[in-house]
Amino acid sequence: MSIVKKLETLNKYYFFLFFFLIILLSRTLFLTYSLSSYPWFYEWQHLEYFIQLKNDDYSFIFSHSLRNQFQIFTKLTYLILFYMSDYLWLSKIWTIIIQIIPAITLAFVITILFYKEIKSSWILIILIIFSIFPSSLSNFYHISESHFYYQILIISLAFYSFDRFVGLKKILIISILSICSIFNMAAVSVIFFLTFSVFYFIKFIIEKKNKNIVYCTLILLGTIFYYLISYYLKISSIYETSNITERSISRSLYLIFKGFFHQNNILLGLFLLITMSIYFFKNETKFFEKYKNNSFFLLFIIFSFLTIFSIAIGKVQIYDRYKDFFQIFGLLSLFLFINISMNRYAKNLLLVIISLIISYNSLFFLDKFRNIRLETKKYDKSIDDAIVKYKNNNIIIKQEHLNHKARRFPLLIMSAVDNKLF
Repeated sequence: MSIVKKLETLNKYYFFLFFFLIILLSRTLFLTYSLSSYPWFYEWQHLEYFIQLKNDDYSFIFSHSLRNQFQIFTKLTYLILFYMSDYLWLSKIWTIIIQIIPAITLAFVITILFYKEIKSSWILIILIIFSIFPSSLSNFYHISESHFYYQILIISLAFYSFDRFVGLKKILIISILSICSIFNMAAVSVIFFLTFSVFYFIKFIIEKKNKNIVYCTLILLGTIFYYLISYYLKISSIYETSNITERSISRSLYLIFKGFFHQNNILLGLFLLITMSIYFFKNETKFFEKYKNNSFFLLFIIFSFLTIFSIAIGKVQIYDRYKDFFQIFGLLSLFLFINISMNRYAKNLLLVIISLIISYNSLFFLDKFRNIRLETKKYDKSIDDAIVKYKNNNIIIKQEHLNHKARRFPLLIMSAVDNKLF
C-alpha cells in the first residue's frame, strides 16, 4: 500500500500527528546543527528580562518596548523556560522547544485543508518539502520573534472556530482569541479583525442578507474603536505605524504585485486568477461551492489580501519576518491547485512551476543554513574565548574580541556572565 493510500486510512488526529512530527523533527535537526549555543545576534538585547526575573521583577511582561510588541506569549515562554532551566539562559534549547508552535500551526492548517484531499505521491512530497523548510530565518533563529508563531496559531484557531462552531460558543472562543491577539501583536490584530468584517461584507453581496451587513458594520466599528484607543494610549506598534511616511504609488504597486506573486506563497496571485477565470468563464458553480462553504479557507484568503495591502501601504519591503505568514498563504495556493479543473497538460505545467518554486525555496534555506552553521562556529569560539579571559584574567570584553554578529553586545555578554546566566 502506497503512503498516500495509508494517509487516507488515517483519522484526522493521526494525519495531523504525521505532519506535526515531520515538521518538528526537521526544524529540530536544522537548529541542532546550525544555531549557536549562545544567544544569537540580537537575542542579547533581551538580557534585561532574565536579570529582572532573577530579582523577582515581572514588570517586563506587560511592557511594549523591545520588538515593539506586547509579545505576552513570548514573555511567558521566557518566564516558564527560564525557571525550568534553573535560572540559566539556554537560548538554543528554548529556540528548539518553541518550534512546537509553528509545527502545530502548519500541521493544523494542512489537516484542515488537505485531509482526504491528497491523491498523488507527488503532491504529498511537495507538501512535506514545503512545510519542513522554515520561510523566515529571523523567526526561526530568534526565539524573541516567536510572537509571529503565536500570532499565526491564534489566527488559525480563530478561523477554524468561526468555521466549526456556532452561536455563543463561537463568539466566546473568538473573543478570547482576539484578546490573545491584542496582547501578542497589537497592529496585526487590526488586520485580523478586519478580516471578519470583509468576510461578512462579501457574504452580504453574495447572499443579500441584511444580518451580514450588520455584522460587518459592528466588527468594523469595533476595529476602529480598538485602533483609536490604541492610538490614544500610544501603543507603539499602532501609533508609529499611523505616521506612515510618504511612499510612491509605484513602490506600493510593486509590493502588491510581489506580495501576490511571491515565492514563499507559491504565486498565490496566479492561482487566484486561474480559479476566478474558471468560475467566470466556465461558470462551474460546483467548483465555486467548494470554496463558498469553506469559511476557514476564505478567511485566510481575505487575510492574505489585507496583509499584502497593509505591507504595500506601510512598509518599504516585504521583511523576512513576514514570510511565515506567506508560507501559510502558500498552502492556500496548493489547495487551489489540487482543486483546479483543467486539462492534463496545463495542470502538469503548473505542477512543474510549483516544483521549481519549492525547490528554489528549499535550496535557498539550505544555503543560508550552511552559511549560518559555518558562522556559528566562529561566533561561539569568539564568545567562548572572550568569556574565559573575562572570568579567569579579568580582561574586559571589547568589540574587537568578538565575531561581527556579537560585536554590538560586549557589555551585555559581560553582564550575562556577571549574573551567572550561563
